[in-house]
Amino acid sequence: MGIRFSIFVFALLFSVPLVKGVSVWEGLIDKPIYYVNIEGYSLTGSPPWNPLNDSSITWINIGYEYNETHTFNKYYEGGKWKEGYFSKHGNPKPFNLSEWNLSKVLKEYQWGVENYLPNISGEHWEKGYWNSTITRWEVTLSASKFKVVLYGGHCGECEQYIIFECWREGNNTTCKWEKPAFKAYSNVPPIGKETTENTRKEENKICGPGLLIGLVLLPALLERRTNGKR
Repeated sequence: MGIRFSIFVFALLFSVPLVKGVSVWEGLIDKPIYYVNIEGYSLTGSPPWNPLNDSSITWINIGYEYNETHTFNKYYEGGKWKEGYFSKHGNPKPFNLSEWNLSKVLKEYQWGVENYLPNISGEHWEKGYWNSTITRWEVTLSASKFKVVLYGGHCGECEQYIIFECWREGNNTTCKWEKPAFKAYSNVPPIGKETTENTRKEENKICGPGLLIGLVLLPALLERRTNGKR
């Protein structure tokens, strides 16, 4: 009986799909890059240890040099790598990832994850908030800038985030962790001043026909984000 049970448990463990990370390196080809954009969602509250290669990544978009009006893009979406041609915006400078001192960038970022984030406290956050309550995060990478934005937990009608940013000029790379930011939306009344009428209006917005419209438009918005984000 014991042997059979052990075999059953062993088989069950191997039948459960493992969480597989996705890496920016998987989307690299031999062409100059204009930009790299990455998005991820944390299920544990922790920031990604390596935002270029992590199991919480849900979207990657790498724009390559193509012609005067379009970029060739390799993008990761829905668990698969895809290809497409997107409209070119502005006048981005082409670069290769090898031009960045990414080992230095990741070392300083990871130092902050271990030593800076756990010790931040302030008016809106208790100590330990910024390394345990991350909901989503973004990375933008260009020829001269590497930027990670970590977003804190949901706080109602507000936004809270902290930024790690690096700048490259030639062979020199400098990095800096910013202080966390808290921004309340301007149309929100002060805490404790909400009226019954305001509450009723919000309930109507959530439960009324607007919800149905939002559900109908959601696929189109997602497609627009994929095709338009740089």
